[in-house]
Amino acid sequence: MLPRLLTLCFALISFASSATTNTLTIIPELSSGFVRNYNPFRADTLATTKDFIFEPLMVFEEGVVHFRLAKSYTLSPDLKGILLTLRDGIKWSDGTPFSADDVVYSLSLLQSEPKLDYNSLGDWIERIEKHNENEVYVSLSRPNAQIAHRLQEAIIVPKHQWENIPDKRFYLNAQPVGTGPFTDIKAFSSNNIVQCRNPHYWQQDELKVDCIRYPQVKSNDELISRLSNGEFDWASAFIPDIERNYASYSRDYHYHHKPSTIVSLMFNFKHPNEEIRKVIQDVRFRRAVSMSLARELLTDIAVFGQGEKAAFASGMESKFEDWVPNSAAEQHLYYIRSHPKAASRLLDELGLKDFDGDRFRELPSGEPLTLQIIAPHGWSDFISASNVAAEMFAAVGLRVKIEVLPFPEYEARMANASYDLGITNYFSGLTPFKYFNSAFNSAYQTPTSPRFAQHYFRDKEVDGLLADFLLQTDPQKQRDIITNLHLRVAEQQVTVPLYYKLETVEFTTTRYKGWRKHADGSPNVPPIWYTERPRLIQLLELEPVVSAK
Repeated sequence: MLPRLLTLCFALISFASSATTNTLTIIPELSSGFVRNYNPFRADTLATTKDFIFEPLMVFEEGVVHFRLAKSYTLSPDLKGILLTLRDGIKWSDGTPFSADDVVYSLSLLQSEPKLDYNSLGDWIERIEKHNENEVYVSLSRPNAQIAHRLQEAIIVPKHQWENIPDKRFYLNAQPVGTGPFTDIKAFSSNNIVQCRNPHYWQQDELKVDCIRYPQVKSNDELISRLSNGEFDWASAFIPDIERNYASYSRDYHYHHKPSTIVSLMFNFKHPNEEIRKVIQDVRFRRAVSMSLARELLTDIAVFGQGEKAAFASGMESKFEDWVPNSAAEQHLYYIRSHPKAASRLLDELGLKDFDGDRFRELPSGEPLTLQIIAPHGWSDFISASNVAAEMFAAVGLRVKIEVLPFPEYEARMANASYDLGITNYFSGLTPFKYFNSAFNSAYQTPTSPRFAQHYFRDKEVDGLLADFLLQTDPQKQRDIITNLHLRVAEQQVTVPLYYKLETVEFTTTRYKGWRKHADGSPNVPPIWYTERPRLIQLLELEPVVSAK
């Protein structure tokens, strides 16, 4: 028995030694504990499922298309179809050849089992046809010039495995079969995951990383501490005073950040209390809330100056400033600037007054008006921003408290419209359309939709403009529609834009090189978040530093 035990120990030591030099440690998401769930159709799937186990058809970046399982696509002239041409020679991790049958099957699942379609991609698909072993034609239910961008998020699974699974929605897929680079689950526990090389990966020669390691990190504060100790090779975290608290620790510690999507306060337009709901649905109240805030001060305190105050009253990203004429951009700026006296006047007009002399306003009926902002546990910048905002609201007589919730409960409260105010961020897109569509399209206000549009504000004009954008291939017509969307959302003050997050990426050159750069030599490393498809492209460009071996 002893010799077998010693042999096992030496094997584990050998694996640990090799993992030290060939394992990339990443933090794609905070977690309170891992469940072995590699089902890509579930919203609660592990953050290393997409890209690393299930490779996408293609990856879009600014001005570039990285073809993956597909090697090209062609839109039909009427924009009601797209032809996908697939790569030859790809195999699933169990050695079975990948083919058009897998793509047809995977896309068909979105129609036959709509509960698997949490991205609502199936709404666009009318029919899927296999032309030959390497070509699939997707007929659309209505024209969409941007359908290739949506197909970037399509999940392609092996037909030979999934067609035999009875209840796919509850399947955990503990032993995944994929086309991605890391399909071999070498180690799995509630606090640590190691995924290693797919022996049949189609870009085997380009892959210089043997394994990825994803340890459990519960909060942003814990992430900062462990990141500063050099444990992680690649992360995307908010770090206060990042030069002092991270970069100064080692010449191998690097970071970069740029303004990204907006962090906003959301109102619940379906509030269960009828009197509060009536207040929220009055644009004067939403403008008063917005004008109560000193955004520069809020940003300085809440995120230590590592953010930029909102530049568009609609919440549109600052990087898209050339999409909207200056006259439209400036039209509603007054309402996202600090004007506490004007805010107080609007609140007075609404009959929200201090009837009992405690310096806080009551509802017109005389009932107390106490609102809560829900924020996710562990998101220190959101919690801090909410607290600072609450102090600013108190200055105009609004009593606002903060409720910090576990992330699943935070999402569930929004999905069930059982909240007053919520703080959220949004995902960045190649154009402003992704923000406006995800944040204000009423089609995304179902219990299974992402949180971004679960303010439940509905506007037929906004829905119509979003639909019209997808019919346009002319850049100027696209810009005209975005301008109208910006004006409509800003006029209604649907949300309260606070600040642009700085999209911060930390990476170390201690163990790996090949981190992406701009032409001027500045870092261009994408976030490692589970939402970012370009993370796969970056990983394929990494290779171990020789001295680390």
